[in-house]
Amino acid sequence: MVTTVYGIMILNRLIIWRCPLNRLARSAAVLLALIAVASFTTHAFAAGTTLLAPPAIPTDLKGTDGVKTFLLTVLEGVHRAANDFQRDARGYAALVAKHGNNPAAAAAEPVQMATLIHSMRDGHTRIDSYGYEYVEGIVAGVPSLSKYDVELDAGVPKEGASPSDEIAPVVIKAGALTIDREGSLNNFLIEPTVFGTNEKFVAATVTLPGFDKPVGLPKPELVVALADYAVDGYSRLLRDARAWQPNDADCFHAAANMTPTLADYFEEWKESRIEGHATGGRFVGVSRVSDMRGIMSSTRLTWLAVADRVHAKDAALTEQITKGYEQVLAFIDKIESRESTRPLTPEVIDALGSQAKEKADRLAVQVVEAASLVGVRVSE
Repeated sequence: MVTTVYGIMILNRLIIWRCPLNRLARSAAVLLALIAVASFTTHAFAAGTTLLAPPAIPTDLKGTDGVKTFLLTVLEGVHRAANDFQRDARGYAALVAKHGNNPAAAAAEPVQMATLIHSMRDGHTRIDSYGYEYVEGIVAGVPSLSKYDVELDAGVPKEGASPSDEIAPVVIKAGALTIDREGSLNNFLIEPTVFGTNEKFVAATVTLPGFDKPVGLPKPELVVALADYAVDGYSRLLRDARAWQPNDADCFHAAANMTPTLADYFEEWKESRIEGHATGGRFVGVSRVSDMRGIMSSTRLTWLAVADRVHAKDAALTEQITKGYEQVLAFIDKIESRESTRPLTPEVIDALGSQAKEKADRLAVQVVEAASLVGVRVSE
């Protein structure tokens, strides 16, 4: 916990002081340190008590309406997170404006500055890895909603894109800065801004309490513009998700087309482990392994929604597919457990990626076969 780390840091400094202090001076110094820790704790809890955790995944989902219910539940949480992020971004901008610039604000009110940075980073995690990633298999897989995946999460920058790449249509104007199709909102824009991993988006680098390394402070006008865009973007997605009338074809399409994307996550995971972040400053807040679980969890739900129909035609195939998704999720759990024990080498990540691709591709073929049994033709 950051408050504990900050307290230990201050008290350690007291212990290793070499200059002589009388008992009264030492007591006063310790008291001031404890007051500072208490102040940081108060600010941290004042920022909100929302716990960072992924959404609960239904264990037994029946029918397409269940997929929509899960989608709306998660998106409503994401929308709340976007509004909280907007509040914190505006608070951050106000703090900077109050003191004239970012370094001055950090020097004058380091505890408040640290609290806001933590809150904005948590806001991104709630929006993305513990929010949108858990419904991406549905949003990106359903034709009427898939445009939002390109805009908000998966789209790439225009520069360097190939003819087959989907370019995120995000344009942001923030003061003198204009961002024109430089990648998706969640990954290429918000994350590197609040985590300070793209120099273009950073106003200054400072030392703050509770952080073990220098902190890149976001450009205030940019982080506010990104937060405003997030509120608008997720409002639009939530509106269209509410209007969506789910059907079997949508669910089969999502399962068949999104399951193979699992393999793509491994290259991004490897890059983030080698460089400290993926291209553009992405994937630093939460391990990409967590995102694998998110997309495969929602993709599995699209299969469960139609499994009963297939079971009436071919019980053995239904069991194979259901078991296949369970095995993929267990595979991801095992990877996460190994990663928590020791960092995995790029060679090991490549090998795991090959295994994941084999599992996912086999499942996708089976899903297409299952769809044909009930008269559904899956398109790419």
